[in-house]
Amino acid sequence: MDTSNRSRSCSDFSAGRGIVLGVCLAAATATASAQTYEGTLYVAGMGGHIAKVHVKIDPGRADPITIVDLDRIVLNNDPAIAKKAYPLHDVRIDHAKKVMYWSAYVPDGDGVRAGKVDLLSDKLLSDVKLPKDAKLTMPPMYCGSGQTQDKYLPVVMGYQGSIDVVDKATMKLERRVSLDHPKIPKNYLWAHGVSAPNGKEFALWVSLSDKAGTFPRGSETRQHVYILDTAALVAGEIKVLRDMTLRSDPKASAFFRGYYTSDGKQLLISGRDRQWVVDPQAMKLLGESANPPGVENHDIQPLPGNRYALLTQRVGIAVPQAKETKIMDGQIELYDLAKRTRVGKAVSVCNDCHKSANIAPTSILCGIDSVWK
Repeated sequence: MDTSNRSRSCSDFSAGRGIVLGVCLAAATATASAQTYEGTLYVAGMGGHIAKVHVKIDPGRADPITIVDLDRIVLNNDPAIAKKAYPLHDVRIDHAKKVMYWSAYVPDGDGVRAGKVDLLSDKLLSDVKLPKDAKLTMPPMYCGSGQTQDKYLPVVMGYQGSIDVVDKATMKLERRVSLDHPKIPKNYLWAHGVSAPNGKEFALWVSLSDKAGTFPRGSETRQHVYILDTAALVAGEIKVLRDMTLRSDPKASAFFRGYYTSDGKQLLISGRDRQWVVDPQAMKLLGESANPPGVENHDIQPLPGNRYALLTQRVGIAVPQAKETKIMDGQIELYDLAKRTRVGKAVSVCNDCHKSANIAPTSILCGIDSVWK
């Protein structure tokens, strides 16, 4: 990563010298885009922490994403415990409450960790262990999630899956809504979902397999998308309003996280080796694009205005003069939703900070959420 794009190195925050920055965006020039963006990204990491990334984005530049500041929200101070019990794929912000909810990807004994963070102070408000379902035979836990005003709705990624209804105030599991439904095939895995902007619908998507709970999928090429009724879901019922099928590469594609655009007209879904854009009302594929070799896309979130989106990606990078000749880095990249193309260069949000904070070199990111100025 070109550290000239950053105001200070990651060693500044890792050494405890927090940086408070007030950055004003420059006026657009003839060579810059008409709109620029500034905000804070929150990126889930498998090391038990959430990357806090202050960015400026100018789509008109060859290097559109400038990282102004990097920090971390640590959920557990013991690295061994954090890696075992707090690896995250899911972050979900309630902007009205200024609270971020999170949930873990793997079980912690007989349960799975989840909690919430105050975004004004980065203080951990809650850390609970939600019970693990006895029917779970494939252990990956939470990755995608949605929400209502009062409920947090993390989706169990493993098999047998469910959408859990968690009370935001108490962080208690109120009910577990099984994906056992006539329209949902039994041979699924890696369920994900997200709430529609109007709060009335919930998009659920699952990858299918030749055998329930297994991957790769052999000859299977289908990915299923379901639009559910949110009120019924919170009450404990899977009510399918609409559904569709997407086709992909059975050896390389897999459903991961995604978002609606703010107007609700597009549903953006990451697919490991590609990303899809879907009309959630007509249940029509609007477009898709493949990733470069060696790049895995795990989330796609629209920027304000819905012209662009950010991709979170796992990318193998070479490390000269190191014991590991190649490690995994977490990067973000700008994506043009109108043209279905990448814009400029991706930037690292993991590797430099792992080095300066003396963290294991390989970094595995996943879900993203954000606050924009």
